[in-house]
Amino acid sequence: MITRTTPAEDQETRCVLGCRTRTGEPFPAQQGYRTCDPCADELRADIQELARLYPELIRAAVPGGASTSGRVSPGYGSRSPARDSVLVLTDRRTRAEDDGDAHSVLEILSSWADNIREDTGMGVPDPAARRQGQLLVGWLDFTADQPWAGKLDTPLGQLRDEIAEQLGLSARTVHGETAFLVEWFDYVTRQYWVSDFAEEVRGLLATVRAATGTAESSIPVGTCPTLNETTQRPCGARLRVRAEADRITCPRCRTRWPRAHWDELSDAQGTPLSDVAALSAWLDVPAGTLRRWRSEDGWANHGSRRRPLYERNAVLTSWQRRRGALLAG
Repeated sequence: MITRTTPAEDQETRCVLGCRTRTGEPFPAQQGYRTCDPCADELRADIQELARLYPELIRAAVPGGASTSGRVSPGYGSRSPARDSVLVLTDRRTRAEDDGDAHSVLEILSSWADNIREDTGMGVPDPAARRQGQLLVGWLDFTADQPWAGKLDTPLGQLRDEIAEQLGLSARTVHGETAFLVEWFDYVTRQYWVSDFAEEVRGLLATVRAATGTAESSIPVGTCPTLNETTQRPCGARLRVRAEADRITCPRCRTRWPRAHWDELSDAQGTPLSDVAALSAWLDVPAGTLRRWRSEDGWANHGSRRRPLYERNAVLTSWQRRRGALLAG
């Protein structure tokens, strides 16, 4: 939940999200913010990833939905028809009592969104008023559905929607709250509590990934070629990228390559070549799918007819194009 702490003096100029320079010092924050650009990009992507994965979590919570568990023995038992470990993440009544307990995804996101609404003067309804409003909205829903309501169902529905909008009851969805947080992201990254916010978002995302059996959607793209000023040798840290990312950031030396300069990064690394089997293991994509991409995108063969080899840069471009389309859809 939201905690407020007194900021340290150096948090005015250093990123508070845990990144470090080569010497181990906190990386400088962007002027006027409490985060550096790479960390801010990663945090924004994590919020958007929560919105993308939450429907998978809902499907995993019901019988016949997605599940990470294996086959079970037939027969009757006392187990819940839904996955309890997933239900606690989707139930707003969930309250964590000890460290490591699951949280309600919607409740945590809403608490941070309400923090912004309160701090910016948008107003957050009094908790007692919200409870009474929820009861009234429920009563109006029930009444409008009764056979005897007749022509009253339309005005009752309109009244219900107006009350819900005034009390913020209609907007309480994970999609709505994540969209609000992204909209106010510039404000978020200027606040002293951004490190607490980032910690909870990362924790929620890790829990949701575990519950849905979803691995982080990133792939390796090689090693960092930036020369160390002292040793004059390449940094060598392993680089990874998400399909939706706008830049690649070295986790060690913090060198950044915006998407427009990825070709330069590829040239600096050399042009690694791989066969279809290695590419399939690299991207976790079936070999048959890769052969279809090769035909559609026209990869050049740098090997032989017996063992064709393809540029990883060309293959990565094909993967990003299709992965990006899936995320957008």
